[in-house]
Amino acid sequence: MKWRNGSLRRRLVIWLLVPLLVISSLMLLEVRSNAVRSTNQAFDRALLSSALAIADRVVLIGGQIEVDVPYVALEMLTSAAEDRVFYQVSTGQGAFITGYEDLPPVPEKLRPLREEPVFYDAVYNGENVRIGALSRYVASARKATRFQVLVAETMGTRLSLSEDIIASAAARQIALIAIAAVIVWFGIGQGLKPLTRLEEALNRRSPTDLRPILHDVPTEVRHLVGAINHLFQRLENSLKTMQRFTADAAHQLRTPLAALRTQAELGQREQDPQKIRQIVETIAASTRQTSHLANQLLASARAAPEGLAGRSFEKIDLCEITRAVTGSKVPVALERGIDLGYEGLTEPTFIKGDATLIEELLKNLVHNALCYCPDGSAVTVRLDREITAHDQHVVLTVEDNGPGIPVEHHKDVFKRFYRMNGTGQEEGCGLGLSIVKEIAIRHDTTIKLTQPDDHSGCVFSVRFEVLA
Repeated sequence: MKWRNGSLRRRLVIWLLVPLLVISSLMLLEVRSNAVRSTNQAFDRALLSSALAIADRVVLIGGQIEVDVPYVALEMLTSAAEDRVFYQVSTGQGAFITGYEDLPPVPEKLRPLREEPVFYDAVYNGENVRIGALSRYVASARKATRFQVLVAETMGTRLSLSEDIIASAAARQIALIAIAAVIVWFGIGQGLKPLTRLEEALNRRSPTDLRPILHDVPTEVRHLVGAINHLFQRLENSLKTMQRFTADAAHQLRTPLAALRTQAELGQREQDPQKIRQIVETIAASTRQTSHLANQLLASARAAPEGLAGRSFEKIDLCEITRAVTGSKVPVALERGIDLGYEGLTEPTFIKGDATLIEELLKNLVHNALCYCPDGSAVTVRLDREITAHDQHVVLTVEDNGPGIPVEHHKDVFKRFYRMNGTGQEEGCGLGLSIVKEIAIRHDTTIKLTQPDDHSGCVFSVRFEVLA
């Protein structure tokens, strides 16, 4: 199992234990240093006492230094059976007087010896020893000279005591880490219980229950719950869009499909070629109408909030889209004897939106104009820029000089499946302008319907904010 996919509890415990182990190791190093220093200080006092006891028995007789080493001077160092004691007395010039002649001398960095004693570590006869060095004067009536005393002790007891101190500290650290790990392990379990309850509550929900989560959760996961609630809202919107699309498709396609079936069954029974031809033409017309209805239903689903497209908005060139869509409709306009043209901006004009939906909006406006205008009419697609003190906008307009729409119907024409009587158009399905309205809403704007000042017809306009 990869680390990032592992147990949260285990990961938190490891994140706690690793720093604790590092800190404990550093603390043990400090304990070791302090233990060695404290042990040396304690035992060095005994070395100094022995050296002073020996120095007190140094006398100058006839110009010669003589020493009577007392037993008690060495007895105080031999309390531990595993340790041994060595000593040496020499003149200030280094001439050997008594004791162990081959004891390691005082290191150069500690010379010359003064009144203060010095201590150093060395190796003697293959063993680590601690040596205390002391320098004093001895005098007689005619002469005074300096001598030095070295007292060495093997370090078994010192090392044993230091190791005991370190082992005791290590045991306490290990116990502390173990206790902390146990507390954190169970503490995290208690802290995660709200998430467990949240999981159980979600498992009890039905697949269609997309209500917001209102459970009390820790502060650290509130943003996560908020994101889940936002996702639930988007899923609910998408589900409603799909349900509406399914219901509309089932309702609107039932009649034309039944008509197609009826015509096909009539064609199977008919023997007259002329009537069969009429039936085939009727089927073809119904098929075109049904195909148009299906395309409009899909476009309506894409245009709805959180629709089937689900694409995020991006920077698009409205001028390029407008001119391209207008150009694509010219052949249809020529076929119907309508003058379709474009006026206005020619330079790139950028807005934030969905290019596919903007194309759908303009196609529906132009298609409506071409469908409801008689031969010889004119349809103009226009793109104009509006500049104010605070921002810039671009207005997309589709204007025609057809029969127009009565004012009392202006609000109703944007409703789904609304169709005016007496228009003479049977191929429409009443979705075009509702799709335009939904696309405009998705782009934080509105579709506006007015009448021209100097002639009949309709003017549809949509206003977009221009990107800098």
